[in-house]
Amino acid sequence: MYLKRLEIQGFKTFAQKTVLEFRADKKGSRGITCVVGPNGSGKSNIADAIRWVMGEQSLKLLRGKKSEDVIFSGSEGRARSGFAEATMILEREEGDKTDLDVGEVAITRRLYRDGNSEYEVNRQAARLTDVALLLAQAGIGQRTYSVIGQGMIDSVLVASPSERKEFFDEAFGLRPFQLKRTSALNKIDDSKKNLAQTESLLHEIGPRLVTLERQVKRLAERETLEQELRSLERSLYGNEWKQIMDGMKAAQSRLDQARASEMSLEKEAKELEAKLSGLEKTTPKSDGFDALRKTLDDLNIERSALRERELKLETKKAVAAVRAEKPWTPLPLSKIIETVESFKGWHDELHEELDKSKPDLDVIKKLVKKLRETSDDLVSKLQRPAPEATKEEAVDPSIEKELASIAKEMADLAEKTLKANADLEQWKKSEDSKRSDIFKLQHELSQKRSEAQSAERKAGEASIELARFETRRDGILADLRLHAPALEQDLDTLAKAVGDAPGSDAQARLQKLRSQLEWIGGIDPETIKDHTETKERFEFLSKQVEDLRQGIQGLETVVAELDTTIRERSSTAFKRLDREFSQYFKKLFNGGDASLVEVQPEPETDEEGNIIQDVEEGAVAGVDIQVTPPGKRFKSIALLSGGERALTSIALICAIMATNPSPFVVLDEVDAALDESNSRKFAEIIHSLADKTQFIVVTHNRATMMQATVLYGVTMGADGVSQLLSVNFEDVEKLRSK
Repeated sequence: MYLKRLEIQGFKTFAQKTVLEFRADKKGSRGITCVVGPNGSGKSNIADAIRWVMGEQSLKLLRGKKSEDVIFSGSEGRARSGFAEATMILEREEGDKTDLDVGEVAITRRLYRDGNSEYEVNRQAARLTDVALLLAQAGIGQRTYSVIGQGMIDSVLVASPSERKEFFDEAFGLRPFQLKRTSALNKIDDSKKNLAQTESLLHEIGPRLVTLERQVKRLAERETLEQELRSLERSLYGNEWKQIMDGMKAAQSRLDQARASEMSLEKEAKELEAKLSGLEKTTPKSDGFDALRKTLDDLNIERSALRERELKLETKKAVAAVRAEKPWTPLPLSKIIETVESFKGWHDELHEELDKSKPDLDVIKKLVKKLRETSDDLVSKLQRPAPEATKEEAVDPSIEKELASIAKEMADLAEKTLKANADLEQWKKSEDSKRSDIFKLQHELSQKRSEAQSAERKAGEASIELARFETRRDGILADLRLHAPALEQDLDTLAKAVGDAPGSDAQARLQKLRSQLEWIGGIDPETIKDHTETKERFEFLSKQVEDLRQGIQGLETVVAELDTTIRERSSTAFKRLDREFSQYFKKLFNGGDASLVEVQPEPETDEEGNIIQDVEEGAVAGVDIQVTPPGKRFKSIALLSGGERALTSIALICAIMATNPSPFVVLDEVDAALDESNSRKFAEIIHSLADKTQFIVVTHNRATMMQATVLYGVTMGADGVSQLLSVNFEDVEKLRSK
């Protein structure tokens, strides 16, 4: 890779865009480009621009005090620039090892007056580290001999042995390996820190994981019991729900049928009443008929009201009795209810006898007697109730008392009805011939009303049964909400899927399972979740620890390989550099001797002089320079004169370029201190090295100019802006040959 072109705009005195082309000569040499001009014309700014675009951060080396000093500051005839920009175009050659697979590599650096700075590689944003690595891979050193400016020619001589070693390492092309080694060491440090943190987390999580595993293991039994409990609950509640739903459906059906029948009979009764009313209007009434009729109607109305009260109280009593037991266990009827029902049976028989067209008075008298006896017996039992079972005692005594009162009133009504019917019968016999149709309708009406009352009674019984099932339903729902709320929404599905009914001991087994689970204790869902998350995190961290250890081991292997590579290359290059340095020294001094000596590091000791850490075998702490000019005996470079120091520095630089040729080298007036004879020797050396290294030389020396392929002249006008003129010596030779 060699420097093909340099573009400058707004950098120091180059206000306008300036382009410098660098090309090799026809003989295969990479070429020597000389930049000449009077003092103060700005020719050294070209070398500064190259150093700047390569990432130089030292303002001292750039001959400035602050960053904006590199931006054209303006003059009387020209306004200042808003930014400074320099672009270095490098041409790739076969064998280059840069990461970019393109023919040209354009590196740009741009600085604005507001302080914002940009780097670009092939017009794509980049970082300074990317630029440094790219240049290092190409063998171009930012701080080495690639750009040697004014006053830097003897910097290697005055540097400390350790600084001199760093200079040589970069000159030997070890910079990419050192960057990789530093990067690997940083990664090792980061990995070790991460490893320590991860292991600390593992030590913290480990005991907690053991505790959680013990808890989960202890609760494993609960899962088995819960599965059995859920299965048993589904079976029990499913069967119970099916029975309740079937019972409610049947009771509701009977209730609907009874109410429909009652409504139909009531409708027919109303029709008969209307027909009877019509006949009564056309048939003259005998004296006393209206009074008898009104008395009988009033008795029927009063009996209906009492019957309605009786049904409501019976329903209330039945529901109370059911609720006194378990929600799903029906209660037997009490003795008092049995007596009332017996009374109702005699009462119904009396009505049926009275509704006959020709009732038997003897039968009626017997029925009335039984009703009176049953009523007296019921009242006696209610006034002095015998001891009963606990579940009977749950019924409200006021209900029993009110039912007894109703029964007594019903008995009185029966007697009154019997008397009214007897009076009516007597009246009917006297009026039978002329009112037979009215009596027939009256009989039918009475029969319909009796049938309606029977339907009403059946509806009441169905309502009571429905209430019992509803009470059982509410009880099972309450039990579900307490013990198995999740099943409440699935009861209909469970009822459809029920199999064989559970055994008689299922309820006992259910209670036992619930007791066992209560004894074990509740499962906290967060405990299982915490165990799962902790276990996953522990496994993840364990895997991470293993990966980090393997990564550290791999990085240590890489560092060891890089150390071996650096040591071997450094040793080989150092020996060659020592040999080349001696040859160039003798050539420039016409004799004498020069050598490079490796300085071994001192072992680390404590205050008492004991060795704390011994020196690693083959380690080098620095490089020392020993020179002996012709006719002299000393070896210290501190005793050299100014000219001798310049020649020694040039000899060392030339030796480095011969040992590890850089793609290009910028020399900024490094030959200024040489006399004419040594200037020619320097020019000859540069020319001999030009087949491997491209040279851009800022000079006043005619001998150096004569070796140039291209000559750029820099001038500065009144506006303080540097201008560029170029001469291609090959073109001049062509003109001269013509």
